[in-house]
Formats: sequence, structure tokens, C-alpha cells
Amino acid sequence: MNLPWEIEQAYLVADSRSVRVTAASAGFDSSEGERIAVLFGQRPAGVACPLAHFACPFGKRHVSVVRVADLPGGGERLGFHFLVLDRQLYRHLGDPFAIADRFPSDWSRCGSLPTLSWTAQPLPERTLEQLDAILRQGDGPLLLAATQALVDGNRVVVARSAPDECLVRGLWALLPERSRVDLWPATFAFSDELRFHFWVTPLQTRPAGTGTHPGGSCYDLLEEEAVRNYPTGSYELNLQIAVESGDRVALRQLLNRRTPDETLRLAFYLLLGMLLVALISRLW
Repeated sequence: MNLPWEIEQAYLVADSRSVRVTAASAGFDSSEGERIAVLFGQRPAGVACPLAHFACPFGKRHVSVVRVADLPGGGERLGFHFLVLDRQLYRHLGDPFAIADRFPSDWSRCGSLPTLSWTAQPLPERTLEQLDAILRQGDGPLLLAATQALVDGNRVVVARSAPDECLVRGLWALLPERSRVDLWPATFAFSDELRFHFWVTPLQTRPAGTGTHPGGSCYDLLEEEAVRNYPTGSYELNLQIAVESGDRVALRQLLNRRTPDETLRLAFYLLLGMLLVALISRLW
């Protein structure tokens, strides 16, 4: 497959006064990186961020996968390690956490960095055993309900005092392949300015439709209680049945199913084709 395998990288440092790039590869867009780091939000007083990840668009043609962590030495400094890849490559890989895990961070780096490259191979297929372990060891009811809520086009926020890597990584493993490449996760974030589809926040949240977040963005997220009470849908139910019954074929079909938008487009093209055939038959 002819894909752009290069991945630009950079390290940024943020404190209460500024955001600055401390190290970057030649093709990294520093202004866009600084913009995203600012929109991640100001750290609330007393909140630690030992390790978090998020993914979001980086300009029009790229995606950023970002590791965030408190920097050594104390203080309130946050470090951001950006990995920026072409959107086509991101869609081919499909898992921001696997991308981040491939490239460890070295917070001492400064100056010029090399451009990274992904080896031309897909990530391993998700297995029934992996998903079964996620549902058994994690918060299964919340994971399944949140999966259905995201598939249905909702956005979800959960309040935690610290990053919840396990919850969000597990959730992303349960999503259909074609859905998760268009959704943006954050295992911790201090604002909703980046419009994550599922994010963990230490901020006090409010019921949907009652106001705005700090920073002015519209509050249209489902909170945890609403998600736990979310109506059971076909994807959630069939996923649970496939995992619990050990049906690998059904599970593979679910994970590779079309999104609702793709289904609508396919129906439109089929209808258009039928109309064209009918028109041509009349002319003949």
C-alpha cells in the first residue's frame, strides 16, 4: 500500500504563562502544535497529570497523537510529545494508543529531532480474548454503553481526578474500525476546546444543554450517569453476545462493519445506479 509513512514529532512545554516548542523535526508545524497545546486547557490548581494521551486533527490533512505528562523537577509544567502523521496513515492504522506506544518519550530532548517512520505493516487484529479481558476486568457496563453512545453519534465526558488510561484504551478497543478512526479520545484534558468525542476531565461538569464550558464551548456531552442509563443498542448488544459466546466470526464482522454514514452513501449510490439503469432502458 502506497502510504506516507513519515511521522513528524516535537516536544512542547506548557506552564501558566506560555507554551513553547523545545524540540522538533524539520516538518513539524510549530504554530499548530502550540495552538493545540493551548486548547488542551489550563491545569486546575492541585491536579496532577502523570500520563495522558489524546488524538485530534492537526491541520486539514494530518492527525496528532499526543502524550502529555508532568515534567520532572516539580512545578506546574506540562510536557507534550506530538506525533503527527498523514490522515491516510492514521486511518490505515486506526489505533492512536498503539501509535503512541510505538514511540516512547524522552522529555530531555531539545533542538532538532529526526522524522520518524512507521514500518509498512498493519497493527495486529484485535482478538476475542483481548476484548473479553477488557469487559471482565474493566467497567463493562460503562464501556458497552459508551461504545453504543459513540456509535450513535454522541459525545461523552466522564469526571475523574486523574487520567483514566485503562477506561479510554479499553473503550477504543471495543469500537468498530471505521468509527474509531473518525473519533477523537482524550484520557485527560482540561477543556473541551478540542472537541473530543470521549474525554476524561477533572473539571466540574454540568448536564447537557445547561451552559458552556470554561472557554465558551457549547456543552452538548453525555455525562457518565446519562451514559450508564443509555438505551441498549444493537452494536452494544451484539458485541456483548459475540464476546461472551466466543463467536469470532460475528466479532470480526462487527468490528469491520460500515458506519451509518457509509451505509447511507452506499444506499444513495445504489438508488442512483437503479435510476440510471431505468433511464437508459427507457431511452433504448
